[in-house]
Amino acid sequence: MAAVTVVYLGGFGRSGSTVVERVLGASRGWTNVGELIDLARYVGPSDELCGCGERFSACPLWSRVGELAFGGWDTAVFSRLVSLQRAAARQRNLPALLTVRRRSSALSELQSAYTAIYQAVAEVTGSGVVVDASKGPAFGQALAGAPELDLRMLNVVRDPRAVAWSWTRTVERPHADAGGSGGALEMWRIPAHRSAAQWSALQVEMAAIAAWGRRPSARLRYEDFVQHPARSTLAAARALGVELSATDLAPIDDRGRVVLEPSHGLSGNPSRFSSGVLELRRDDRWSHQMGRRDRAVVTAMTLPLLRAYGYPTHTSHRTPPVISTAPASSTEEHTVTTPAPTPRTTPALVSVVIPTRGRNALLKQTLASIIDQDYDGPIEIVVVHDREEIDPTLTALSRPERQVRSINNTRTGGLCGARNSGLLESRGAYYASCDDDDLWHPSKVRRQVERLESDPDLLAVGAGIRLLMGEQGDVDWPAREPVVSHERLLHNRVKELHSSTLMMPRAAFDVAGLYDEELPFSYGEDYDWLLRATSAGKVGAVEEVLADIRKDVPSWFRDKSLNTATALEYMLDKHPGFRRRRRGHARILGQIAYARAAGGQRARGLRIAGRALRRYPAAPHAWLALAVAGPGVQPQRMLGLARRLGRGLS
Repeated sequence: MAAVTVVYLGGFGRSGSTVVERVLGASRGWTNVGELIDLARYVGPSDELCGCGERFSACPLWSRVGELAFGGWDTAVFSRLVSLQRAAARQRNLPALLTVRRRSSALSELQSAYTAIYQAVAEVTGSGVVVDASKGPAFGQALAGAPELDLRMLNVVRDPRAVAWSWTRTVERPHADAGGSGGALEMWRIPAHRSAAQWSALQVEMAAIAAWGRRPSARLRYEDFVQHPARSTLAAARALGVELSATDLAPIDDRGRVVLEPSHGLSGNPSRFSSGVLELRRDDRWSHQMGRRDRAVVTAMTLPLLRAYGYPTHTSHRTPPVISTAPASSTEEHTVTTPAPTPRTTPALVSVVIPTRGRNALLKQTLASIIDQDYDGPIEIVVVHDREEIDPTLTALSRPERQVRSINNTRTGGLCGARNSGLLESRGAYYASCDDDDLWHPSKVRRQVERLESDPDLLAVGAGIRLLMGEQGDVDWPAREPVVSHERLLHNRVKELHSSTLMMPRAAFDVAGLYDEELPFSYGEDYDWLLRATSAGKVGAVEEVLADIRKDVPSWFRDKSLNTATALEYMLDKHPGFRRRRRGHARILGQIAYARAAGGQRARGLRIAGRALRRYPAAPHAWLALAVAGPGVQPQRMLGLARRLGRGLS
């Protein structure tokens, strides 16, 4: 039998995993099973309710699954499954699951048993993908090694203060409410400090699995899901490498309403029993109902991850949101309507972040071009010194409504960490990036803010550029189209989306995430972010030339071609869309081949160039790689030729 694809939702409870599971399970060709880890622990022995409303023993689907997997459910089956979980899939087993290649007999038996369950579910429902919201990282990693399972991990994460507040509330557990089954009638409660500790521990475990688990993994923020359910769901599926199109999803209207049929999910949140029209709305009641002490404790205990995941760290009470009239038993994931934003009456603060190291003279020219913007609103400029001392004299360049600040990169060394440090330190409604050697035209900020405010769906906007080529003269490169699709970005790097042209609303980082600090040498960090952004939403460009990009000064990546190759190989693995597009795949392979050849690995460069040309015989970088790897043409000559044509080699 072919391997069953399982999307395993990991993380901590009360993070919205039930509603994410329900929406995914309603997709064409997908089905959801609830929290399968509880089947043998609680659901079967206590004969709890299935999501369809029937007792587990009376549910036709689960009865048939039991017959196919084990010849039927009985006490012996439940007891054996529980003992196998305890022996091989507890939290303390995770280090061994990540590092030890040899499987114990208990682990092998556990994997075989749950593979039989997943295969039976797929057969009975006719589904190609099974969604399991068991959440436990160790249990998921234990099953991930099963030979006949294709398991991918989706970390569903939510603001830990919202999670902690939810765990202190009394929530009925209707799974065990009829017929005296003996199950719990209320979901248990956890003090805020314990919730914060468990949330942090489980997030560290999910990060370890993402790094060493040898399985595709991705992260989905609950807040992004309820704000943009279709967009964020499709982006998560792409990141996991699972086929899912907009037409496969259950229809979601512009008010976030989705129609869900009853499912056969087990255990978990009481929303499992909801069907019909479900309105996905963010629940921020914690922001005004959570005690100040609990809020401060949870914020302090989870601070590093709050920042890493892009959550605000300010802990003051907020204005209460408007509460809907949903029944009191409803789950928090869809019971709140937040107030409409107040129309802006003054120009928004724009934050510009400039990473720098060792280019003080060029940096001051860049700062002057930003300070001289004709934008009516305030601009703060955050200079992030990466692995060098802060230059305190830069603040003297400030003037009214043009503040210059200098900070150190407090995160991973390199461009990604520096950009994230500046982003998290900045305060603006809009974020703009700029390199420390490029120049902005006076109208850049004004024109891009106008574009973003005229089209609130945009996650980012670039602009036309002027390439300063030194002796070869300047080359203007206006933006070719107002909206840049994900498909085009896979096919072409798109020069007008250069790191020195990009401006984003701050909320864009809630959707696409921060810059990837695991990207080797931070090469192509803006391209990687844009690929994620265009997967999740809309990216555009202002046609006119608004920035000068220096090609007449040395790049940090000059003479470091092997670093470039390593980063491109990482990106090729991270974004499976390249492999499905012949020309885009060949372009990246050709760039890797050229970088390997230019770095002295000529034989390896030749092999990769051959792969690129088999994918697309007209791939230009592959031919350049052959010239460097074969006849031994100097890479500097190739770079000079490209620049005379107004192009680069990346």
